[in-house]
Amino acid sequence: MMYNHSMITSTQNEKIKQLKRLKQEKDILCLDNPKLIDEAIKNKWEILYLLKNEEVEKQYTNDDIVVSDNVLKVFSNTITTQGVVAFIRFNKRELKPPSANFLILDNVQDPGNVGTLIRSAVGANFLDIYLISCASVTCEKTVRSSMGAIFRCKLYETRSDFIAQLKKWNLPIYIADMNGENIYNFKFPKICGVAIGNEGHGISEELKIIATKTISLPMQNNLESLNAGVSGSIIMYQITYGGENVRS
Repeated sequence: MMYNHSMITSTQNEKIKQLKRLKQEKDILCLDNPKLIDEAIKNKWEILYLLKNEEVEKQYTNDDIVVSDNVLKVFSNTITTQGVVAFIRFNKRELKPPSANFLILDNVQDPGNVGTLIRSAVGANFLDIYLISCASVTCEKTVRSSMGAIFRCKLYETRSDFIAQLKKWNLPIYIADMNGENIYNFKFPKICGVAIGNEGHGISEELKIIATKTISLPMQNNLESLNAGVSGSIIMYQITYGGENVRS
């Protein structure tokens, strides 16, 4: 193969070593999926570096770094690379109250659940999402589970002290718990928040204290509960698409 004269072919190259270190930083997303990268670009996220091989050399911009496949594989999460890897800085936002329906994730630790809930939230138009001590949104599994939805919403990574601020906002918040009121017998206000708790321990006591009401999904066949990602998704979709009888 004839390499481009400016192509980086060694994994020991100083720029590649720098990018290896960059990948370890908490607020950096390292994406090897063209669809996710295009989604980030379309939604104006900051692309710090973009690596690409000869097959996609003419795509993206002239400032990108052209590398050989053996270099690309260093940053890829799949056996066969798709020709491009992007380093993207997570857009940290100044904490603001929601402008419409919102989602609170309280210590949700499975990145798959976090990504699924973000994806469902965007689909149900819950575009303000507050994550209290959850799995990181920059985790590769979180990003993949969201299918690019993390680029279409407002994400706020917070700690437990956020609950004090939430209390000041004085917004209606509904927490999901198996002992709550049947969601299909309940009417919600025009704007409200849904809180989903930790997979094993549920909602924190601090959040329970300020919650407006506890809601639940009805279960048959002696089933106690659903996965956090599934139950949260159903609740948000019921609130958004359940019809006029859902709103008070």
